[in-house]
Amino acid sequence: MNLNVLTYTIYGFITAFIIIKVGWMFYVNGAHYLHEVFENEMDTANTINKLLLVGYYLLNLGYVAVSLSFWPVIDNYLQVIELVAKRTSWIVLSLVFMHYINMLWVRLLKKYLQTT
Repeated sequence: MNLNVLTYTIYGFITAFIIIKVGWMFYVNGAHYLHEVFENEMDTANTINKLLLVGYYLLNLGYVAVSLSFWPVIDNYLQVIELVAKRTSWIVLSLVFMHYINMLWVRLLKKYLQTT
């Protein structure tokens, strides 16, 4: 069996689970925070929440697609584990970074809306 196909399959299942699970958690829990920011404008909060979810999915799926195109040829099972762990860790780190940037953006928006 070709080890690259095995690695793509393992990586695909792991990243799909992480992307879908974390995206849905951000969507559900972020709605409460956005409703607090946009107290009188629930439609705006829901729209922003949906846009953040779509942007999140597109960015992560794009990263996964680009990541797959730069993979080396895999010769042994140790490389399978190493490559899947390394690429999955980059997905998780990017999620953390995106989450904190979004929370900073929403917090600054909330401060701006309170001052005006």
